[in-house]
Amino acid sequence: MQLKDKVALITGGGRGIGRAIAIGYAAEGAKVVITARSQDQLDEVTDVISAQNGDVLAVQADIRNRAEVEHLVQQTVEKYGQIDILVNNAGINPRGFFLDTTDEEWDEVWKINVMGVVHCCRAVLPIMQQQGSGNIINIGSGMGQVGHANLSIYCASKAALHGLTQAIAEEVWEDGIIANVLIPGPVKTELSRPVWEGDKIFRAQSDPWKEPDKVVASALFLAAQPTDSGMTGQILSIMRRNSP
Repeated sequence: MQLKDKVALITGGGRGIGRAIAIGYAAEGAKVVITARSQDQLDEVTDVISAQNGDVLAVQADIRNRAEVEHLVQQTVEKYGQIDILVNNAGINPRGFFLDTTDEEWDEVWKINVMGVVHCCRAVLPIMQQQGSGNIINIGSGMGQVGHANLSIYCASKAALHGLTQAIAEEVWEDGIIANVLIPGPVKTELSRPVWEGDKIFRAQSDPWKEPDKVVASALFLAAQPTDSGMTGQILSIMRRNSP
């Protein structure tokens, strides 16, 4: 029960990696708050965690909207009184060659993959500062380190996320708050299905694909770090090869 009495807020908690982390954290004793845009997905994860006697709160929210994020955080604090762990997992991964991408596509990815994280961190950090402790885990990507054709917007957004995480870590470590990036490598989710099913070039070059539950151990490792002395500003990659 490594996370006993900890409160963990997980975005994109209705499916894929976020779902797996939520279930894994609950099994380790955390009080889990999950958020996503789909209520049906949230209900399914809630049922799974509740069936295992876990403590879970599901709040439908769109992280593109700062007001909805602030309401999410408010509901979390009203129920549990604290937020110990923030996992910024929600994201989108549109495909398209750079010259074919549109301003609208760039705006949409930035609103979710970057500004969504900004909204969540802005809402949660004052609470963590008041507590004198906190742990932020941002789900990054190897494509934020090494670009890949046909995925320029996603690569740029994840590179921005990595830099943002390290900057935040430098600003809040004296408050007892740590912030790190977890790079899971290629994971079989609905979001990535077009790539792992259809892109033979990517599949040939990439790290072996894994199921979402294979990310949980590393997410748990980061969540269990002591916030007064644990690693911060780091990029933890669980990829098995050095390709994106």
